[in-house]
Amino acid sequence: MAQSRISRRDFVNGVLVGAGTFGTVARAHLGGLARPSLDPSGSPWTGYGGVGDYRWSNGNTKSVTDAAHGIRDGEYEDGGSRGHAEETFDIVVVGGGFSGVSAAYEFSKHARAGERLLLIENHPFFGGAAKQNEMIVGTRTLIGPQASNAARAISRVVPGSAYEVYGQYYRELGIPAEFDLEPLAGGAERYNLAHDHFDPMLDLTNFETGFFFGQQGWSKNPLAYEFRNTPWNDAERGDILDFIRNARNLVSREKDANAWLDTMTYNELLKKLGYGENVIRYIDPFVAVGNFGLCSDAISARAAGLLGLPGTVATKPRWTEKHADDQTAGPLSFPGGNSAIMRVMMAKTVPGCISGTVENILANRHQTNLAALDKADSPIRVRLSSTAVRVEHDGTPETAGSVIVTYVRNGHIHRVRAKSVVMATGGWVTRRVVRDMPDDQLQAFTSLNYGPVLTVNVAVRNWRFFDRLGISSARWFEGFGWHVCARRNYAFGRSEALTIDSPMMLTFYVPVLFPGESAAAQGALARQQIFETPYAEYERQVRTQLNAMFGAVGFDASRDIAGIIVNRWGHAYSAPPPGFFTAKDGGPAPNEMMCRRHGRIVFAHSETVGRMNMANAMNEGRRGAIEATDIIRAN
Repeated sequence: MAQSRISRRDFVNGVLVGAGTFGTVARAHLGGLARPSLDPSGSPWTGYGGVGDYRWSNGNTKSVTDAAHGIRDGEYEDGGSRGHAEETFDIVVVGGGFSGVSAAYEFSKHARAGERLLLIENHPFFGGAAKQNEMIVGTRTLIGPQASNAARAISRVVPGSAYEVYGQYYRELGIPAEFDLEPLAGGAERYNLAHDHFDPMLDLTNFETGFFFGQQGWSKNPLAYEFRNTPWNDAERGDILDFIRNARNLVSREKDANAWLDTMTYNELLKKLGYGENVIRYIDPFVAVGNFGLCSDAISARAAGLLGLPGTVATKPRWTEKHADDQTAGPLSFPGGNSAIMRVMMAKTVPGCISGTVENILANRHQTNLAALDKADSPIRVRLSSTAVRVEHDGTPETAGSVIVTYVRNGHIHRVRAKSVVMATGGWVTRRVVRDMPDDQLQAFTSLNYGPVLTVNVAVRNWRFFDRLGISSARWFEGFGWHVCARRNYAFGRSEALTIDSPMMLTFYVPVLFPGESAAAQGALARQQIFETPYAEYERQVRTQLNAMFGAVGFDASRDIAGIIVNRWGHAYSAPPPGFFTAKDGGPAPNEMMCRRHGRIVFAHSETVGRMNMANAMNEGRRGAIEATDIIRAN
């Protein structure tokens, strides 16, 4: 990607928070290319949002971005002195992603009579990155994830495992452990179609994969030929083969492999293993979209080890999450990613906000009710379109009896009082909003960098262009994006078969990479780029890329694309640097410092684990709820 000058706005790290949108379910057929529609801010920058509940909330919209940037730019420094009359709650949760909603859900199971919780969410819908896009093409409703994806089906709960809380919630919510996939016909049965977007990204054995090399064309199933059908030279092919097979190992010789890995970046580890630039170019897009937002030269090798990436483990790498405790029954990817699980959880937490059986909610056959979320007599209330701008103790943190939370809603400043607050937001928000945070803890939060990711959902009228190449998954190395695959969804009781002529939602997880820059500059440059790029330009890039790759086999973007939705995530992931997991001078490590309770304020977010995913978010949300409840019951 071309580099551009960094503005002052981006160097001070703009604040973007993800969530979702409740709305009346609209249904409209896409007769031609879907043109940009205005989001509630009146700006076409957000672009077309599709139909259904999430139509006004495709990633960080212009209105949400503007409100969040107000925090960064110091627009709320008066402490809310102009605020309306205060309300009082036992607990206020800031953030409506899986951490925040898990805190509310956990509280709902154990709340005593009279105890009340308020969840503040800056979008007009809850969900954090666990949202979806919807479009209708012909007779099919097409759904794609906005970000959060790749869950696990739970067969049993294993105490003490990383998935223990997730497994408990999964069972409590009544989500089945198995689902039938939609039947295949009309040519589709020739392919092993993934139902999880991430499986074919690096697994080159079990899916029909094509590598695209521009004017040099396609290389089909390159691993089967040990990459001899690619333009790579012998040394590059040898490196890629060794990397995929995890054939080079240094961690086995280290007594404390985790501590050793945390002394270097993943890029440095790859070079120690003798890998060349071709391997780094190969893996950097996955490092960014898989969990860290930035390149391999910006993250601790130990963080890469949390994904089981080659070189960080002595055994065969885990391209998908597999667990020795055997509590999971396999990958689980709903059409809209983890938004389905989020809806089921919220339906249980605030009765009446989403109506329908568990299967109907998972299948997107449900009704939503905005009014049920913030009822005055409800023990748990969710206040949407509310951006928290200031959180501070009413007095010194050691002696204060409450915390004041200031938030902005519809342009007006409001304040609420809480006996305890759970900050379930990412550090880019937390470090700016919590005004009385101790310096050492602030420094720990500041140690993290953040990288953006674009998720682009493209509705195509058929996927015959894949079939003409004999592939179901594509990978490329120049241009917009890097990977996309045809996908087979769950049937949810429907018998209509998927054929190569069926409409399909293609989901592009797109990194914005600036390798070689400092970790802070990589995120700043990437955010600047996604903020400055209008929707129409991203639409053009998508059309150009698909025409370049598939035009020779009959694809025509003007005819075959029915709609494009762009989801911008300015701070999609945290990127733990070397030393993030290691204690220094006898004190706690930065990640441990971020979890330390501050007076009546509890910090609970998956970034403290070093890996932002749903299971870790649930672990942190549960911990936050327990700590906050202990605080309110001790006084």
